Parts: sequence; C-alpha cells; structure tokens
Amino acid sequence: MPHPSGPPSFARAALAAAGIASLGTLPLQLLSNQSVLIRGDLHFGEAQQGLLVSAAFGIGALVSVAVNRFGEKYGRRPLTLIAAAATLSCALGIALLARSYPALLLFVLVGGIGQAGLTTAANFSLSETVAPGRQGLGFGVKQSAPPAAALIAGLAVPAVGLWLGWRWTYGALALAAVVLLVAATRIPRTAPNPGTAPNPGAAASPVRPHATSPRTPGPTTTSPIGRTDTSLTQVTDTPDTAPRGALLLTAAAMLTANGAAMALIAFLPQWAHVSGMPTSVAGFFVASCSALAIAGRLLVGASADRRQGRNLPVVTTQMAVGAIGMLLLALGTGPAVVVGGLVAFALGWSWPGLLIFAVVRLGRDRPNSAAAVVQAGAFAGGAFGPLIFGLVAGSAGYPAAWFGMAAGMALGALMLALARRMFVADLKLRPVVRTA
Repeated sequence: MPHPSGPPSFARAALAAAGIASLGTLPLQLLSNQSVLIRGDLHFGEAQQGLLVSAAFGIGALVSVAVNRFGEKYGRRPLTLIAAAATLSCALGIALLARSYPALLLFVLVGGIGQAGLTTAANFSLSETVAPGRQGLGFGVKQSAPPAAALIAGLAVPAVGLWLGWRWTYGALALAAVVLLVAATRIPRTAPNPGTAPNPGAAASPVRPHATSPRTPGPTTTSPIGRTDTSLTQVTDTPDTAPRGALLLTAAAMLTANGAAMALIAFLPQWAHVSGMPTSVAGFFVASCSALAIAGRLLVGASADRRQGRNLPVVTTQMAVGAIGMLLLALGTGPAVVVGGLVAFALGWSWPGLLIFAVVRLGRDRPNSAAAVVQAGAFAGGAFGPLIFGLVAGSAGYPAAWFGMAAGMALGALMLALARRMFVADLKLRPVVRTA
C-alpha cells in the first residue's frame, strides 16, 4: 500500500504483496487442511475433493491472461478491489450457504477467480513498488504467500476448526477480505504501462538489434541468464519479448510441477491423517512444513539478488528434490511421511517465486506478459494435478497417486532444463542490450 510521504519501504511493499496473495490462496488452503472435517460434514470423497481444488485453479487458468490485461489497462487498484470482493463472496458463501457439495463447488469457483486476481495484483504491486535490485527477495516474500496461507490454515484446524467448527474459519477469512477492500481504496489511481514495467536486474528497458538497422557499439552487460555480453545498442519501436518456444516450455514445466505441488497441498493433510496422525497433529505438521517452505522461498529469493543469473538451474534442482520427497510419501509409513512431507514442502515447493522472478528477468520489454504466460501454466497445473491425484487415489490408492505426482515433478525439471537451453540459445542470437 502507498505511504503518504513517498514510496513504501521494501519490507512494507514486499509484505503487502505477500498479504494480498495470501488472502487469495486461503480459501483453498482452508479447504485442504480441514478436508477431514468438511468431507465428513458434506459427505464426499477423494475424487470430489480433487475436483474442488482443480476447479478453482482451472477457472484461474482461464481468466489469468484476461486478469493481467485488465490490470495493465486499468491499474492494480480496481483489480485488487474486484479480486478482494470475489474472495469475500467465496468466504461468506462457504461459511453461510455451502450446505451441499454443488454449493461448495460454486463458491470455490468464485474463490478461484479471486485467487487469480489477487495473485496478479500482488505481481503488479511488486513491480511498481520494489526496486529492481531487490525484486529477487521481493518475489521470494510474495511467493511465500501460499505456504504462509497453508501455515495459517494448518493452525486454524486445532485453533478454530476443531473448537468452533470449520465454517468459522471462513468467517474469519471474510473479515480479512473486508480489511483488504478498505486498504485497496488507498492504492493510487494509476494504470501501469505494459511495455515499461520494471525488469529485475535491469537498469533500463532492453532492446533488440535489428539486422537491417544501423548499429552502434553498446555497453557490456550481464544477461538474465548470467552471461556477460558485449553487444550493439539499437532503438526499436517493436517491444522485445522472450522467445515464445522457451516461454511455452517453461509454462509446461510449471504446469506439471505445480500440478504435483498443488496435489501435495490438497492431500498431504488427509494422507497424514490416514497414515496415523490425529487431525490436530496433522494440522501442526502441515504448518511446520509450510514454515520450511516459507524459509526456502525467502532464502532462494535473497540468493537470486546476489547471484545475478543462473536461477533456472536452481529451480530444476529443487523440482528434482521435490520428486524424491513425494516418492518418500508414497511409502506411507509414519517416518517416511514426515520426512517426505518436509522435503517436498521445503524444497519441492520453494521454487515458484524464483521461477517467476527468472521469467520476469527474461521477459525483456514485456516482463508482466511473460510472467502471465507462466502463471497460466501454474493455474493449469493446479487444475489438473489435484483432480488426477484424487481420481488415482480413489481407484488405485494413495501410494500410486504419490508416485504419479513424483513423475510429474521430475518431468517439470526435465522440461525446465530444456527451456533454459533455449533461452541461452536465444540470448546468443538476440543479446540483451541496455540503453543508456
């Protein structure tokens, strides 16, 4: 939120973005962490639970690009207001009106729209209020929103859900949405320019040399991949964009890996309970896992600001380790579930912020548009992952479902490694050059 005396501090800006994004993810986090209570009350199984989570992310994937364009055209103030209103409607609807599975599904869909809007609003908030040299940590703080929401939801089970009932947790969420609506009225009425959004690590907008245009010697710069180039400066009216093939492959990697991660979030509380943990202990377990995920996202975000490149290999490694954590979950024993859950959360779910940060750096003149493509892959993964997990778990059992999610995370790592090679090849053909 804006500060009356000038731009907000880094801590204020980053925490505001994280708070906005956290609110959007809380409806689903509360649903997952209280699944034992909600399923017992409304009488539905694993496949129906997976459909709830998948439906929310599916609607998010459908509207994410349109939401981004709306924010670019009208600014983050109306975007935040509309998205917060959707989250408020979702929370109130579930708390007061969701007396059957179809009604619950309807309000979850509304919450999915709110999640897409608040996630995009948080991205715009970061790009407008955080200096480029600190956006790695900024995105780490912002992307700590999902595990922060999971932590809150995990603690809500013993603190509220088991005490007053699961509907009261959504009542508290509705109050938080009202607070955001009031705070959003203080956002300045400015619409960002899609072609000039800050690009992390860049002092000015990059331009692309053209084969038929006059060339002049340019400065030595460091590319978003981490390679130093001595290139040619050329001013062009055509926005310079990331290579489409590499961007789409990155979105595909985000789809498979995030699908596995969202299945982890949706079903780990239930699996921990099935493996022998009491409901209250499972809530504390998920909260502990979420705390590790937050620490991991902050650590890789801060490291990205110092590393100046080579972020995608780090993400690839995190995805690979996350796949190992899910393989441990498939074993089903108490110690394996604890270790696998901690590993899958701490490393296998700490890469989204770093990946978005890397894509923004590689987005050239259109960082927000590049991020929107990858974000659409994230929502699509959230749409398919939990649904597939629920169907497999309901028919073949939880271990088979965990093996499938481990394969999805590993496939994401392979595709991201290939996408990075494509980004590097593109940088050799079209070096990133900074104008003075």
